[in-house]
Parts: sequence; C-alpha cells; structure tokens
Amino acid sequence: MPRNTIKPALQDLAKRNAELYEKYGRPLEKEHKGKFVAISEEGKVIIDPNDVQVAQKAIEEFGPGRFAFYKIGFKATGKWRITSAS
Repeated sequence: MPRNTIKPALQDLAKRNAELYEKYGRPLEKEHKGKFVAISEEGKVIIDPNDVQVAQKAIEEFGPGRFAFYKIGFKATGKWRITSAS
C-alpha cells in the first residue's frame, strides 16, 4: 500500500470500529464493563474477561482483521505497534 494511503485507510478503519462499538458494544457496558469484546462487521459479539481468548475466538470465527476489538467501557486497551514478520 502506498505510504500516502495508509493514514486514510487507518482513519476509515478506526471510524468503522468506533461505529461498531457504539452500536453493539456500548449496550454491553452495564453488564460486562471491564471484559473484552470482539465485534464482527455483522454485529456478532464475543465477550470474555481474557483478551487473548477473545482475539483467538474472533480470528477463528470472523477472520483476521474483520472485527473491532475493545475493552468494554474503556476508550483504549493499550498501545499497538507494527512489527516486521521477518
């Protein structure tokens, strides 16, 4: 992907994920605050207190990169870095 298209692509992804959380994640806050949620593009959710379990289940069920991932009731779950696969 050309460098000048990365930022708009990430902005689009962040917007889509925020919309998914507002629609499907926010209603979970009262009952599941502090747990982790993966939300598919279709609105299916996986909830668990273990972030790794949620991520693994979401990759298996929804496919890699096809879900939003949040800690319910929090704006951020940590810091992300891009690393080389080599």
